[in-house]
Amino acid sequence: MVDLLYRHGVDGATVLLGVDGTAHGVRQRARFVGRNADVPLMIISVGTGAAIATALPELGAMLDRPLLTLERIRVCKRDGHKLAEPEPLPDADPAGLGVWQKLMVYAGEEAQHQGHPLYVQLARRLLQAGAAGATALRGVWGYHGDHEPHGDRLLSLRRKVPVLTVVIDTPARIRRWFGIVDELTHETGLVTCEMVPAFHARGRRGDLRLFTLPAGEGA
Repeated sequence: MVDLLYRHGVDGATVLLGVDGTAHGVRQRARFVGRNADVPLMIISVGTGAAIATALPELGAMLDRPLLTLERIRVCKRDGHKLAEPEPLPDADPAGLGVWQKLMVYAGEEAQHQGHPLYVQLARRLLQAGAAGATALRGVWGYHGDHEPHGDRLLSLRRKVPVLTVVIDTPARIRRWFGIVDELTHETGLVTCEMVPAFHARGRRGDLRLFTLPAGEGA
């Protein structure tokens, strides 16, 4: 699937290996002993609408029961070149609920900044600046930009796998964190930004309520 996306000119794709999950009502989870051939996989890809549209029919033909989602995102950087700033958004929607944004940085595990792994430097600098949190997810296969697909191989002395770093915060704070991300990805990486999808959860006296954004918001 990654090779297909690459051939169609999609800007990037990362394969994340799950340990537990459900699909079509069936639960699959990794076990300590076993091949774990049925554990869930997630493939996150980033590309233009035209490139994704041309790849979708072939993707559907490759899978017996595909589960695919599409979301609108903004590509902010690619291989060190800034393309756009995160979209300016208000801190609350018309209903008064908080709005959140997500920054995602796609890069190889071997990518470095000042002699240290890029994802380590991102987490360190964001922590020092006061970000609420950042999560680095190690993939097993993928690519970004013009780099050919790569990842885990049985006979390999060095790991060359994709790493996805995720930061979620309010729009005002995301604009601050993007300055750090922009500085550290001056040579490599694919950086995207999006509004956190349609639901906002709030705990109140022990219960959890979900609110939906008005129609047309959060596309």
